[in-house]
Amino acid sequence: MNIKNIALQTCFISALLSSPAYAADLMIKNATVFDGTGSALIKNAHVLIEDGKVKAVKTGKIKDKADRVIDAQGKTVMPGLINAHLHLFWNFYDFPIKMPATSNAEAKTFIQGELTERLNGHLQYGITSILSPIDFAPYIYEVRELVEKGEIKGPRIIAAGPVLLKSGDYYACAGLTGKQEQWCNTHVRLSIDTPQQARASVQKLVQDNADVVVFDGVTNQTQLSKAVMSAIVDEAHKHKLNVLAHNADAKDVNMLLEVGIDGFVHPPTVTKDTDGSLLLKAGQQQKPVAITLGFLQRFIGLGYAEDKDKHDYDVLRNNVQVMLKAGAQPLFTSDMPGIPPKEVVPTVTRVMKGEGIDNRSILLSATSIAAKALGQHNLGTLEKGKIADLIILDGNPLQDISALERVEVVIKDGRVEFDQFKAK
Repeated sequence: MNIKNIALQTCFISALLSSPAYAADLMIKNATVFDGTGSALIKNAHVLIEDGKVKAVKTGKIKDKADRVIDAQGKTVMPGLINAHLHLFWNFYDFPIKMPATSNAEAKTFIQGELTERLNGHLQYGITSILSPIDFAPYIYEVRELVEKGEIKGPRIIAAGPVLLKSGDYYACAGLTGKQEQWCNTHVRLSIDTPQQARASVQKLVQDNADVVVFDGVTNQTQLSKAVMSAIVDEAHKHKLNVLAHNADAKDVNMLLEVGIDGFVHPPTVTKDTDGSLLLKAGQQQKPVAITLGFLQRFIGLGYAEDKDKHDYDVLRNNVQVMLKAGAQPLFTSDMPGIPPKEVVPTVTRVMKGEGIDNRSILLSATSIAAKALGQHNLGTLEKGKIADLIILDGNPLQDISALERVEVVIKDGRVEFDQFKAK
């Protein structure tokens, strides 16, 4: 090799070494990162975001630059919270219970007013995604689109649309009468009386671009059909949609596992598993199970509960414990339709702590575990290529779970939605 070529190569290498560092859209520096993968905290870390996705998580001194830099000052950065069970079009929080919408006109008014305000609040408190497991079609899909377009500022909507169940009134519509009851049932349910009808109902959800499939295995039936459930799961899985049970009798769970159900957004109910014979396998297979005990706890605490409600709560709590002790993965879920956004995190964490769930498991339940259960593989962790949904907390939630209530910055799709640092 001659001296001239050597000189040219030396200049080229020198130019590379002196070139400016990579420029991201956003960098969060000096952070303590909980990345949602289950790994230990990453200290003195820097999160780089580009085009709405995580570009890198780096440690130590870096030369990278960004259009905007947020100094986390050692505070905790973690994936945005995923609430894996909240019906957006219902309100069972305030008493007496009143449906927010019982007609097309009321649904539109509700979306433009109260629901828009609620969604904004959920996002502000660190909830960057919500599974709406049972809500009125086509309105829940319209809300999802409005959020995607930025016309409503709120968490990402993971929509199941109408619930699959045997023909008859959906139990939540039962308090209505006449045209209101008919409207409710028409928009919130799809029938699964036969395997053929079940496949057609799943195909309807696919046509409407539902994100997951949710069925009710209790309402209007005492015996759940294995053939129907096999049809639901097979058809949904063909289209890469997870199948989740909103209500299921514990005695049916082993059959549901056989046909390939993906998880439970409401704990198995009706039958109390006293010896593990009904729910042990679900735990051993590490199926996700929602810890939706808050509503009945509140209902009982307010003095509204009757003996049956107290019995149902005892069954649910027993079944949750059987599943968790066997290895089931908890899901961060508020349920409690109509719950004020500021109450979600303290309520859910209190309920989960009450069931013996440790802080680390609570954080995973609201991030990677929830994302996997809902089939949202681009969410839930701070890894290269994942959607940049993240929050900055004042405190370490691994040590003090109440730090989840002290959200200072919310970033969704790589955009800063709320910034308490800037406000200060």
